Amino acid sequence: MASDSGQKDIQIFDVRKSLDERPSGGRTDLATGDLSYIAIFQTAPGRGELAVHQHPDSDQILYVLDGECAVTGLDGIEVVEGQEVLDSKDGILIPAGSYYGFSNRGDDDMFFLSMRTESSGGRRIAFVPDVPSGVRVKLPQGMLSADLDKQDLFAYVIDHRTVGVSVGLMQEWNKVCLLRAACWPRREDDGFSVELPERITRWYEIGGLGEGDYRVVEVPGRPAVQIELSE
Repeated sequence: MASDSGQKDIQIFDVRKSLDERPSGGRTDLATGDLSYIAIFQTAPGRGELAVHQHPDSDQILYVLDGECAVTGLDGIEVVEGQEVLDSKDGILIPAGSYYGFSNRGDDDMFFLSMRTESSGGRRIAFVPDVPSGVRVKLPQGMLSADLDKQDLFAYVIDHRTVGVSVGLMQEWNKVCLLRAACWPRREDDGFSVELPERITRWYEIGGLGEGDYRVVEVPGRPAVQIELSE
């Protein structure tokens, strides 16, 4: 039991015993806390998390106990060709927000240990390729970065009339945004413009934007701006 000071009990788990006693299939929790969980998963041949996805709230360690695991990931926003194959006693660290998928490529069931830095299993967000919309927003000179065309840029749905744009994946925006997608900067004579992805423009039902249709506001202390759409 927890002490009066609020300190949690230390939890001891036995992986070998859990493997011997577990029922066939599924997931067996070994230890859980407010900020972590550890579980054993059993995956049939050809099965796994086949769709490339990410967990924005949680780092994850996959450690193969028995079997052969093929892991697919992304390089930037493009799906990596080929797979990283993990054998028994191999492991992989997948940082929060990194896209990946995995499958059991062996002939027998695969068992692996999953360790996450949150308690529930995390939000699971599928990877959808980003498509340019042709809708561009001009950024005033000096906003975001002097070398914006060399940066990874992302657009966020903040609320019903506000689009966020940031250099890289900003974790605090990930937690509050409704939708996130990559976007594309282009150098102009007086600064940069940013082409919004189709998913963002469809969300807001934007067919095109003139300079009087929006206002760009810098986020203090952050490599980010907010695009406030006119009513």
